[in-house]
Amino acid sequence: MATASALLVCFPNHEMKLHCKRVQTVPEFVDSVRLRVDVFIKEQGFAPGWEPDEDDKDAEHFIALADGKVVATARCREAAKGEFKIERMATRKEMRGRGAATKLLEFMLKDIMKRNPEKIWLRSQEQARGFYEKNGFRVMGGPFEVYGKMHVDMEYKAIKAGAKSS
Repeated sequence: MATASALLVCFPNHEMKLHCKRVQTVPEFVDSVRLRVDVFIKEQGFAPGWEPDEDDKDAEHFIALADGKVVATARCREAAKGEFKIERMATRKEMRGRGAATKLLEFMLKDIMKRNPEKIWLRSQEQARGFYEKNGFRVMGGPFEVYGKMHVDMEYKAIKAGAKSS
């Protein structure tokens, strides 16, 4: 199980401690879903009712907190034996480009790697593809549409590299 991780993030005229952790309480889960609703439904225009979904019951949820508020969230679930899928990564608009999502993703990957996965993958919106590439993922196949947005499937490269060196 992952332990919490902290990072000091500096903004002009403000230093903020970023704390990554697994969701452990109902209020943390509610705040993470609220952030997903804000990003995916209100901001990006996905259909109401798309968030939350049935997979939330089987997923592990992770958050990044700054000043005690959820600023980034994602979930992970074992899609098949040894195959972990990262889903629903969302970052508060004003926190994008400031390291919160990167630190949360690093925290999640460290947690998943402890389970000796055969595969870690995600389905990225095309607009976020560069973010995931910078963080060790590679595209697996061409773009396709999901709910009116272009997506690509991506796999974490470290798994393949680790398998070759064993």
